[in-house]
Amino acid sequence: PSHPGVAHFMSMRDWFLGGRVELSQRMSFEFSEYDLTPEETRAHFANNNWGTVVGFQTRNVPHRAHEYLLRLGLELTDGLFVQPLVGRKKRGDYTPEAILKSYQTLLDNFLPRDRVLLGVLPTAMRYAGPREAVFHAIIRRNYGCTHFIVGRDHAGVVNYYGKYEAQELTHKLKGDLGIQILRLPGPYYCAMCDGIVTERTCPHLVDKPEVTREIQGTEMRRILSNGDECPAEFMRPILVKSIQGVKIFIDEDSD
Repeated sequence: PSHPGVAHFMSMRDWFLGGRVELSQRMSFEFSEYDLTPEETRAHFANNNWGTVVGFQTRNVPHRAHEYLLRLGLELTDGLFVQPLVGRKKRGDYTPEAILKSYQTLLDNFLPRDRVLLGVLPTAMRYAGPREAVFHAIIRRNYGCTHFIVGRDHAGVVNYYGKYEAQELTHKLKGDLGIQILRLPGPYYCAMCDGIVTERTCPHLVDKPEVTREIQGTEMRRILSNGDECPAEFMRPILVKSIQGVKIFIDEDSD
């Protein structure tokens, strides 16, 4: 019951309705300009001749490890669809405003603008780890993506799931999801390699672990919430600056 997704579910009333859903009117909210329909994203992909598109799920502001994964996705496909989740999240998560401001800054300054589309996913965060990774992959398939990135501890919270458990489940379902999963290792910073690397490209995690440092979301939140100086090798200074003056963290469970 201490799991944030389970706690929210158990706080609800006793009945749920299920059945066929028909849309009568789209909701309007603060970030509706980013709320693209599957028809709109598919049209954008087609108009830009993106035969392959990789989807990226996030609920965080982008640090260097995220950027590493985005660039890998762009190396392998024609286009990238970055779709932060902006629905219900737990206290302490990033606000949609901070996420979108930082990602817009990243796209405008460091990624090929003609190969990246930024949207939002207005659904709740369940923190369900492997099962939510499958859920997220199916959603991006419906938006027209051909590939989807599943990295370290996808949709995880605290230590409820194994580091690569989400990758293992998507592998078991290989061929059934209708979308190709890019199972990418968790990037980290290596002082000896002088950059962002992974266990597949850097030998020092085993040989000299003292020169490596994992870029953890928990630590990034601590740095930003305390107003401490963020190391440039963890997050670009311009991205940190882009969210100064806005509310960065959710101070109570959001709707």
